Amino acid sequence: MAILNPPAYLQAGTYPASSDRLHQISARFLPTVLSTSDVAARGGVLGGQSARQFASSMTNWDVAIGKGVGVVENTFTTQGGDYLVLNTATQTLTVTASSPTTNRIDIIGVRVQDAFYSGAVNSGDLAVVQGTPAAGAPSDPALPSSFLPLWRVTVSAGTTTGVLADLRKRTAEMGACYQPFTGQLSDNGTLIGEVQLLPALAPYPSRLRVWDGSAWRGTTGWAFAPPAITNLASLAAGSQHIAASLSVPDPLFQYKLRSSGSLDWGMVNGSQPDNPISLSVTLDNTAYNAGVISRGNAYSPNVAAANQPAHTAIAPTAHTAVLTGAHTVRLIARNSAASQPMVIFALDVMNTSSLTVEMVPA
Repeated sequence: MAILNPPAYLQAGTYPASSDRLHQISARFLPTVLSTSDVAARGGVLGGQSARQFASSMTNWDVAIGKGVGVVENTFTTQGGDYLVLNTATQTLTVTASSPTTNRIDIIGVRVQDAFYSGAVNSGDLAVVQGTPAAGAPSDPALPSSFLPLWRVTVSAGTTTGVLADLRKRTAEMGACYQPFTGQLSDNGTLIGEVQLLPALAPYPSRLRVWDGSAWRGTTGWAFAPPAITNLASLAAGSQHIAASLSVPDPLFQYKLRSSGSLDWGMVNGSQPDNPISLSVTLDNTAYNAGVISRGNAYSPNVAAANQPAHTAIAPTAHTAVLTGAHTVRLIARNSAASQPMVIFALDVMNTSSLTVEMVPA
């Protein structure tokens, strides 16, 4: 595509609708895909007040769709400029009632009809696209050109109302920060530098992530509250004990875990010198020697005695490789003595044991 003339805007210029759309919408909003060479905007709901997000409710077979502003991709043609559609009042659409024997999926969305490309109608509206009935699991219907899906309606056989599922996805002007809908949290970005404000997800507060062209990058980390230590009165030679466990929820961007652990212990009834306790911090493993993030050892004094003073085994601070998704970190102690049939320990005898985990953006 060469320079689009006339440019926006000349005093004596004459501008077709497609030129206005290209200048005002397609060139300013987030692109459809990262690698596109076309001037085309990504369809979606524009952010704003919660009452302006095409919210829905269903009673019997009537679906009420609330106010909203949406960008609708022009799929009639390429380089035709995309559409901006405003719904200024709640509208009610009626879905066809269920069949006694078959299931169906309908899609509700914003439809643009443009007679310049097809048909004789020029309009934007909310529409129901009815699916094909099926005896088993139904499929989504094919959507018409220039259609922004908002809600899926599952109509099961013999029911008196449908079940709504959210298909909305947000878009924004390039450079603007926006909060994605839940259904798009796993989507890739379409612009290097695209910024999202993620909703709070326990234990994380609201946080930013930025698309770098291949992955989402976070901007803030999180230090987890140390989990409780599970005490143990005895530990046989060669046996292990999971002293603590911490679940790390998916922060929705790449990250590393910075972890360390300590465990104090004492031999309260034994006579073996140099008795070792091995301590591991592991990732997604319940065995002390698998998925190790960090490991340390502590030994009893080289004397034979019925009772030994308390000692502390330390697994020093270390980082994992780059991670995505949810994971579990564990603190695992092992009696590494090979020859003793049983040695009795009092773990956490000084109440200073801990598992420390911090999520660090990567």
